[in-house]
Amino acid sequence: MGRLDRYILSTATVAFIGVVVVLAGMIWVTQALRQLDLVTSQGQTIIAFLAITSLTMPTLVLVIAPAALFIATAYTLLKLNGDSEIVVMASAGMSHWRLLRPLALLALIVSLFCEILAIDVVPASLSGFREQVSRVRADVVSFIAQPGRFVNLTQGLVFHVRERTPSGVMHGVFINDGRDVNEISTYLADRGQIVENEAGIFLVLESGSIHRRGSDKAASTSVVEFQRYAFDLSSLAPSAKGDLIRPMERSFAYVLEPPKDDPFLIHTPGRFREEVHKRLSAGLYPFAFFAIAAAALARPRTTRQSRGLALTAIIPAMAAVQAGNFAIAGQLKAHFVAVPLIYALPVVTVLLCAMVLQGWISLSAPQWLLDGLDGLKARFARRPATANP
Repeated sequence: MGRLDRYILSTATVAFIGVVVVLAGMIWVTQALRQLDLVTSQGQTIIAFLAITSLTMPTLVLVIAPAALFIATAYTLLKLNGDSEIVVMASAGMSHWRLLRPLALLALIVSLFCEILAIDVVPASLSGFREQVSRVRADVVSFIAQPGRFVNLTQGLVFHVRERTPSGVMHGVFINDGRDVNEISTYLADRGQIVENEAGIFLVLESGSIHRRGSDKAASTSVVEFQRYAFDLSSLAPSAKGDLIRPMERSFAYVLEPPKDDPFLIHTPGRFREEVHKRLSAGLYPFAFFAIAAAALARPRTTRQSRGLALTAIIPAMAAVQAGNFAIAGQLKAHFVAVPLIYALPVVTVLLCAMVLQGWISLSAPQWLLDGLDGLKARFARRPATANP
């Protein structure tokens, strides 16, 4: 790779990485705030918060990468045009195909990267995200053992602990159980500790008492003292066993040949067809976006007006391809005929852009639009100042 190729490739790569980092960071913040309440209310640490939210990054990058490649390609070509570098290269006999070689290499790398993300990384990250969220919700120990706070474990059940030692022993335990409207029980204990075994999760209380009273204010209260008492917490821990694992969280081998007893295959078999072809076609769209930018901006341009018109034209073209992708992907589940369309759209886009670059198809603004822009420019042009008499 020559010095010119390295220069163009480095410019586009830096722009691509910058756009990905900025856009992914902005979107990640909005997604992370949605999980902040879940983590803080469950007494989790900032490390757990970062671990959970970071699992959404592969999905964000997969969505952002095609647009980032489009922006990086357009930025690089506009920069080369603005500095008249493309004009100099063309004058030296370099074709626009030769100019696009390093950018095409970057587009190929990004396309392969997106394909790897779609097939393997994103499903694994989504599966890990679901497991982490389920684990946080099921972490009864961290939830209830928040010293100095009155925690509502469930409707009618309030828990409070004065302090908790590093060994996990809780002191000053208070539990008010009002889940049974006919009998309210209050547990007071000097010490308590969580015990997990095959039978379930228990809070073992020591040196305390149980105060039971009826719902009627006139009802008597009974007090039972105990040296050791096991309070069952098993019903309070949400279980993830019944959660359905969506096809987008499955491995590629699984979605290719799902077992016959899979609930989604039984009720909506098209979900697996949709997932397979969305993953396989994910690597084609970044190259299509690159082709759109290259077709409009790779040729030498000498006026600001022509570059502005070209840039104005490619943004709707990119939006149309992206909208077509979403529309076709939405039909994959219900209609088998949409399967070839999701591959044909980016391929046809690349072929049309190649024809434009080759000069076989000429895309230019209508003459009435050019005349209108010229008239508008002349109207707002700065008039020469007249000297005062």
